[in-house]
Amino acid sequence: MNNKIRFPEGLPRTVIPLKFAQSFHYPVCFTRDVFNTRNPILIDTLKVKNQPRARKIMVMIDDGLTRQNPQLLNDISQWFEHHKELVCLACEPVVFPGGEQVKNSWDHVHRATKAMNDAELDRHGVVIAVGGGALLDMAGFSAAIFHRGIQLVRIPTTTLAQNDAGIGVKNGINQYGKKNCIGTFFLPAAVINDYGFLATLSFEHFIGGVAEAFKIALIRDRSFFSFLEKNSVRLKQRDPAAIEETIERCARLHLDHIAHSGDAFETGSSRPLDYGHWSAHKIEMLSGFSMGHGQAVSVGIALDSYTAWQLSLISRAELDRIIAALINCGLPVWSQYLAITDTSGRLEIENGLEEFRQHLGGRLTFTMPDGIGQTCERHEMDFDIVRQGIAFLKNTWGDAGRNSRITETIRQR
Repeated sequence: MNNKIRFPEGLPRTVIPLKFAQSFHYPVCFTRDVFNTRNPILIDTLKVKNQPRARKIMVMIDDGLTRQNPQLLNDISQWFEHHKELVCLACEPVVFPGGEQVKNSWDHVHRATKAMNDAELDRHGVVIAVGGGALLDMAGFSAAIFHRGIQLVRIPTTTLAQNDAGIGVKNGINQYGKKNCIGTFFLPAAVINDYGFLATLSFEHFIGGVAEAFKIALIRDRSFFSFLEKNSVRLKQRDPAAIEETIERCARLHLDHIAHSGDAFETGSSRPLDYGHWSAHKIEMLSGFSMGHGQAVSVGIALDSYTAWQLSLISRAELDRIIAALINCGLPVWSQYLAITDTSGRLEIENGLEEFRQHLGGRLTFTMPDGIGQTCERHEMDFDIVRQGIAFLKNTWGDAGRNSRITETIRQR
């Protein structure tokens, strides 16, 4: 193959090729009581060799977390006082709203970057972001654009953030009615998951992240799905051993994809880890984010699993197992937002499919299971099947009061 560039006569012909490779790495740690002065994980993360003075650190924190953990700000101050020879708290921790509201406009990004500027952080400074996935997204985006990127340490505090949103390489904010329309790929210096924070979560925030575990299990790991199915009631009961194994196994699968897929920064058209997400993103937006991301993903998984059954990618028995396991965990499989139409009568989630394609670009590509635990890619969505699926979910699963009887019937099959 001739790769030479041909120029018309009389035009410049100089081409200087540039190619270089860079290795990326960061640890994802699992611990408890991260701000206990006897716990070395955070200070070991922040120390650098031969540093001439204490490193400037800024802490950005989720206000939902501080409300549920009123001692936390004091613990952080004491931790920095204990390690003052190595790290310096550049200003008091900056508290932001938790939940999707923190990333629904540029306002909090402006506040975050102004705080970094006022604290005189340079490119060797560090932002420690402590909170749920939305706060981590906003703080990470702010860190990525300040001085073209300063170091970021994430401390995810929700199930969803610890097993998915807080451990990867993406961040962003919502704009123009689209989820994560503005953002960057930006690697953290470290991720530290503190299981202790899970104890103070509301049930909705605790269980929401389990939907992401189902997502990746259904397309990557059959044995993990079996674990989730077997332990669904324990997860609903907030069993510590069950949730910790769920988080770690889910995190490992996500990290394996980032490290070994060959497309960590999503330059292609594939969305290999976004099973159930094309409709979930639109459901979140339609709900005004009153429905959490995990709950929306659970509904999206149920809808896509119905489609997979209709396409003979999974059996009806497998569809029933998926839906029963989601419900037994306390996750929804139906939402009124599935059925909303625009002024022309077109399903709003159908409009969301094009938004989903645009977010990555190229050819429409979405992931489906090829049997539980295996993956295939599809490029066309049959909205006759989608409408059938919406009716099926509404008629069979829309009545929450009947769920327990239905799941019992499934278990007896």
